[in-house]
Amino acid sequence: MPAILLALVSAFLIISAPGISQAAPLKTYVAEFNVVGASNRDELKATLQGLLASRLNPNQVQLVEQPDKAELLLTGSYALFGKMFSIDLLLKNTLNGTMSKVFEQGESQDDLLPAFGRLAQKLDRELAKSQPLAAASSIPAPSSVAAPAVTKISPPAAAYKVDAPPVKVEESYVVKSDIPGRNSPESWTSDPISGVFSSIALGRSLPSGEREIFVAGEHSIRYLRKNKDLKQIVEIAVPVPARIIALDSADLDRDGTPELYVSIVDRKTISSRVYRPTDAGLELITDNQPWLYRGIGQDLKSRTIFVQAVSSNGEYYNGVAELVKSGTRFETRNSRTLPRPGNIFNFTRFSDASGADKLAIMDEDGYLTIHATDGSQLWKSSDKYGGSETFFNYESAAQIRAKGDKYRWNFLEQRIIALPDGTLIIPRNEGTFSIGNNRSYNKHSLFGLQWSGALLKESWHTRQTPSYLADYAYDATTREVLLLEVVQRAGLFGSGKTAISINKLD
Repeated sequence: MPAILLALVSAFLIISAPGISQAAPLKTYVAEFNVVGASNRDELKATLQGLLASRLNPNQVQLVEQPDKAELLLTGSYALFGKMFSIDLLLKNTLNGTMSKVFEQGESQDDLLPAFGRLAQKLDRELAKSQPLAAASSIPAPSSVAAPAVTKISPPAAAYKVDAPPVKVEESYVVKSDIPGRNSPESWTSDPISGVFSSIALGRSLPSGEREIFVAGEHSIRYLRKNKDLKQIVEIAVPVPARIIALDSADLDRDGTPELYVSIVDRKTISSRVYRPTDAGLELITDNQPWLYRGIGQDLKSRTIFVQAVSSNGEYYNGVAELVKSGTRFETRNSRTLPRPGNIFNFTRFSDASGADKLAIMDEDGYLTIHATDGSQLWKSSDKYGGSETFFNYESAAQIRAKGDKYRWNFLEQRIIALPDGTLIIPRNEGTFSIGNNRSYNKHSLFGLQWSGALLKESWHTRQTPSYLADYAYDATTREVLLLEVVQRAGLFGSGKTAISINKLD
């Protein structure tokens, strides 16, 4: 009897084992989010989609790229009300048509990532309810008499697909694909510099063959000289709470020695400085200047330093003006108002093919606009450019009433540099997490755009580099771009690292 019972139990387990095995993960498609109430809604759509997809349980879902291949559709919405937000998610099972909803909310942007974690846990529990149904559907039907085996010819594996040879394109669109050596004649990269730096400016090429380079972080300026390697001449500290936000260089008095213009924000006051490089280091010419600086021009002698003041609530005002140096004194002239949303850090001027002046301005969302000298807008890009993590903010009662944030945030934009042939150099930083005032970029590329008279056309672009481009400079004499790249973030156990790379533009 025990033997018969044991045989019956064994037979039952063998037959029922496929039915009680764990169900296969559901093929899941995550749609772009619908965003309401946020200023950068286009950027948030894909970012929030990625945040949700990365937090799904791989034991329960298998991501697919097309909704028509999915067994489960996830459609999300993000709504911002002042400082509060709500994330709502609709789940639709395409196999049986059932739908369900989960949601999470938070009181500030600081709670956004934790809210997505909580939402993923709720989604995990909701999906677990459907697993018994999925498991039941996986029970095989009783097998009938086996049909005779038929030889099946399998198609070639997709992995062995041979790509067609590349088609030759016009030379103006060709980007070199060969990667130069680390320090080849066309490319040079420094050893990592300790610290995270956000600004770079060029000085003179000295008789010794050395090139002056200035870099700055939030609280220090370093005077470097490059020959085969970088050599530090001096480092100057700027005490907290003052913060350096930008560096620029020019030789306004044409004496052969450039000035270094340092934009500094000290609490709710602009307190900028001007230095002069010497053999021993950096000599202070003047401090407590009420302007922010930006240099526009090909070289030190032809460059114009533009200035702009900031109101007590953090707004740019009174347009921009040109700076004039006389001895150790500085004055302004030729004040002008920029078209909206132009400010000292997001515009440049250039000449078109006929010699007429134009303005290029990048808005806070990264879209590029071209304006005539009368301020009229001639064109706006459909692609985004720029992207900077450098900012300054002021407490503002008006900002609290308008957006529920006690600070007015001013992000600097990437420089737009005009080459002698009219090409505009424009960087593009990208990252996996850049939402509102929380920005973190991890890859960049440079674009060369030319004005056709009706629109900007891309002439070239560089390959994407896996680092955040904090700032860059252009040397018109050597046709080289100097890139200031953050290669390691600052954290609890380190101050981060930055590298300077020099690349020749063909």
